[in-house]
Amino acid sequence: MPLEVAQVRRRVQNRLAELKRWAADRRERVAAAERAYAAFLTDVAAPAFSTFAQSLSAEGYPYRVITPGGTLRLVSERSNKTYIEVRLETSTAVPTVVAEVSRERGHRVIADDRTIAEGTAIDALTDESVVEFLLEAMADVIER
Repeated sequence: MPLEVAQVRRRVQNRLAELKRWAADRRERVAAAERAYAAFLTDVAAPAFSTFAQSLSAEGYPYRVITPGGTLRLVSERSNKTYIEVRLETSTAVPTVVAEVSRERGHRVIADDRTIAEGTAIDALTDESVVEFLLEAMADVIER
């Protein structure tokens, strides 16, 4: 039995309407995540990163904090290729805060992305969850 044009067209129209609703919902989720991320960066992550950098420097591991374009980076004074950078990832179904952990080993640079406090909403991230993440990532970025 051949497909009827009217049925196919109705199904296409329904699917297009679903996709438009999904896209609108996604834009709203991303906008809300961007607002929550901006507050997270200034109120939670930046102070935690600064305190962490001061503590590392006091122990003989000089690090500084920089803020390149909507991100936050804890970077080694010895190599600008060794750093932990926090950013908002919006390409996933649920926007999340991820950190790129990059370290230089000889002439190689190894980098990977990790979610900070997986499963935690952006507005629920605390300075403790940031410090906990930094403590875990520290093993990869401290020069050996």
